[in-house]
Amino acid sequence: MRLWKSWIVTLKDLSVFKKNKYIHYSLIAMPVIIGVVLPVIYILALNAEAAQLTSSQLLAATSQVVNVATMYFVLIPAILPSIIASYSFVGEKIEKSLEPLLATPTTDSELLLGKSLAAFIPSIGVTYMGAVISAPIIDYWTYYKLGVFLLPSPYWLLVIGALAPLACILSVEANIIVSSRVNDIRAAQQLGGLVVLPLIFLVIFASVSAQTSVLLALMVSVGLVVADVALFSLSKATFQREEILTKWK
Repeated sequence: MRLWKSWIVTLKDLSVFKKNKYIHYSLIAMPVIIGVVLPVIYILALNAEAAQLTSSQLLAATSQVVNVATMYFVLIPAILPSIIASYSFVGEKIEKSLEPLLATPTTDSELLLGKSLAAFIPSIGVTYMGAVISAPIIDYWTYYKLGVFLLPSPYWLLVIGALAPLACILSVEANIIVSSRVNDIRAAQQLGGLVVLPLIFLVIFASVSAQTSVLLALMVSVGLVVADVALFSLSKATFQREEILTKWK
């Protein structure tokens, strides 16, 4: 596989995404929501309970809230590709650049990798931006109230460093498969959004359970690795240039 060929595809898609206001505004809004709005909501809620709790109880409650909030860094990079990756091939049709793209001297693997990177880089980039913004806000409050810095914790690092990118890859691959099979962007986004449902259930489970442990995160990470590899193999196996061209003409 020639990575430079994939990178050309990536750069081309990124330049198209910059011109799309829907994608552009989504990428701007997400860091603000997960980096500022959500931490402020959690802090206000904890402040309301602080007077009724002892220091140890407040620390335990804060740790649980922070662990649950950390799971949203898995959900966000899974949602964004349903907006971005759905444009991968459907967008090429709209821009009337599909035939030249599929006629380029790139292998299916190079083309799919380039498309995947174009959706993965901005999605995980804004997720990490949100994490970098939110961690100091939370740590400032926990140090002021409890005299400790809760972040980064091993669980937080594992979720941000492993679970978030793996969930993003899963969503990207699924949405690219959908985008190569349908003719309408809205249909691609709706079908691709179904991939997020299992991850939403994961966040709900973390919200109602105390099992926000490193072991659980490791187990989910292993499962996502298997799913990511399987989806990339499936995308290569089902990607048929001739069929796409004839179906979309």
